[in-house]
Amino acid sequence: MVLPTTWLSAILLLALSFFLLGSWANTFKATGSRWRFELFSIDFAVGALIVAVIAVYTLGTLGSDLSFSDRMLVAGRTNQALGIVAGAVFALGNMLFLAAISLLGMSAAFPLCVGSAVLIGALFQIRSAQPLWLAIGLALLICGVVLAIAAIRIDKASVRAPAPKPGIRGPARKPSRGGKGIIVGVISGIVLGCFFPVVQRGTSGDFGLGPYAGLLLIAIALLISTLVLNLYFMNMAISGGPIGFSAYFTGLPRQHFLGFGGGALWAIGMLAVGLAMSAPANVELDAALRTFIPLASVALAVFWGFVKWKEFSAGPKSSRVRMFLLLSTVVFLGGIALLGLAAR
Repeated sequence: MVLPTTWLSAILLLALSFFLLGSWANTFKATGSRWRFELFSIDFAVGALIVAVIAVYTLGTLGSDLSFSDRMLVAGRTNQALGIVAGAVFALGNMLFLAAISLLGMSAAFPLCVGSAVLIGALFQIRSAQPLWLAIGLALLICGVVLAIAAIRIDKASVRAPAPKPGIRGPARKPSRGGKGIIVGVISGIVLGCFFPVVQRGTSGDFGLGPYAGLLLIAIALLISTLVLNLYFMNMAISGGPIGFSAYFTGLPRQHFLGFGGGALWAIGMLAVGLAMSAPANVELDAALRTFIPLASVALAVFWGFVKWKEFSAGPKSSRVRMFLLLSTVVFLGGIALLGLAAR
């Protein structure tokens, strides 16, 4: 399989992950308010699986390292099981994340969900020789999440959500930015925070899956788990009323292609991170950069939310809400920078 062999190639992969992981949610926003997150998540999983299959049978079979098929044979059963578990965990966390975007918008959901996820993941993963950086970094992450919640509460107090609009594809997503969005976002972050350590244990080591086989197993489990979880989410209706699977077939081709594209962008971004993490030791890629660059994509997502989708641009307290979200993002970036230093 192909792996980065130079410092520059590893950095370029991290830069690619920064852009893609911070931008894929634009595809969900572009589907329109009537296309539910439950329906988008199906196309998202299909798009991710398509990219995973293409990657393992192209780049995964080339290069001097073990090919994808050899890596699958060498990988331990426990590692393979962890890859499947990781996909199932991500399916749940991602569906809740999409629900949070529906309720709160990108610029609020990303700091809240990803901040909570990194906080949980850091508690599981980091065994640092620099506990001071670790402690300060965790404190900043907590502050970032609190600031995001404060912004949402301020907006809730100043903006009254309009009633949902009926449509042939199910009720519209509510622009409500209240307590439900906060609860869903925090739960999403907790679930996604458990995803990180499971992936690392399943893909790393001599008997690990590696980036290509790991992505394939995650994508397979993601699609199966998404279909199963939708039996619950379509009836529970976090945002809007209950819908059936038949609603999926009422979607426009553009909406389906946007879902496929969102999953593909996420999968390429995750593969880029996995390849950078799997770079040989002689590449000498700094641990702080490996931690900071992909997670800094939160700032890009907030930028898209403000600039492209004009979130929180209206209302009597919109400027204050934006200020709190920007401050939350800055504090989050400071927290992950210190976690990167602690992980050295």
